[in-house]
Amino acid sequence: MGDYLYLPQQSEKHFAAHNKNDLEFIELNPLPSCLICFSVEEQSNRQFQNFWNWFLNEHSVETYTAYTIYYFDQAYFEDNFEERNTNINQLLFSTTFEQQPPDFKYLNHQIHIWIAAHQLVKNPFETKEEKHSIQTVTPEPMAQDPIQANILAALQGIQTALGQRNNTPLLLFRGDAQDPIEWLDDFERAATANQYDDEYKFQIVGGYLQSSPATWFSQETDANVDQRIIKWMPTNAGENNISFTTRFENKFRTPILISKWHMELERRTQGLGEIVTKYVKAIRKLIKCIDSRRNWTEKQKIHSFTKELRTNLSYAFWSLLALKDNPTIDMAIKLAQ
Repeated sequence: MGDYLYLPQQSEKHFAAHNKNDLEFIELNPLPSCLICFSVEEQSNRQFQNFWNWFLNEHSVETYTAYTIYYFDQAYFEDNFEERNTNINQLLFSTTFEQQPPDFKYLNHQIHIWIAAHQLVKNPFETKEEKHSIQTVTPEPMAQDPIQANILAALQGIQTALGQRNNTPLLLFRGDAQDPIEWLDDFERAATANQYDDEYKFQIVGGYLQSSPATWFSQETDANVDQRIIKWMPTNAGENNISFTTRFENKFRTPILISKWHMELERRTQGLGEIVTKYVKAIRKLIKCIDSRRNWTEKQKIHSFTKELRTNLSYAFWSLLALKDNPTIDMAIKLAQ
């Protein structure tokens, strides 16, 4: 089996890290084609199965990972050519081949053609937005989902009885390609604006989860489950296993998303004409997603922030930062601004 689309040295180092159980190296150097990191735990959708059968028959492809499925879905429902092209490249990086495959650009082109051909026969009313969008409306009961309907009915009853405000709409979370860290932050902001306390947030959050996240929440709050979720967030040591925020991040902050965030952070540059404030916001968000447990050192954060600052700014910046004792990311950002 050969990982021809990734440098052989990178693959060797990655699997050597697995042998040594070097988790830090593995997290910082993700390999999309690694079946250990990105094992396929759920049955893939029909579109992907059709695609893979074609790819398997036409080329010397051998294995795929959960990463492959994720970027196939992104490419299949993407209308913008450049975005689809990027997603197809990521898909190819996550596959392995029995022998030297055809030219990379040729494979990319063939997949573009396959998707275009099969989109002609997909459901004309199904769009990328319908599949992946984050709705901002207050959820309505869904007759086809009894669990969801019961949760929403209870939610509406609680809101009526307590006279709770709902001036700022709360977003729905469906999983798939949605960013769980961003959703949780948005939920917290809206709940704060509506003056919800932690107890009330826990009472209502189930009504804003749909599909597999709704099923997961119902199962993990069942009275018969050991270590069931019973509160919004931990307030004391040892409460992580019974708190929604911790368990939610552990469940939906997947290796695929962490790898995606790492790659975005590695490639993020300060664009020509881009103000520092906008660049800071993007870097902060990616660091928070990757390092949700706050394990990164200040040195790591400063490096991620400064490595792609515009050259004329970074030289002056480093001269000033060198004068600081025990510099932090906040100091670095203040100097850059």
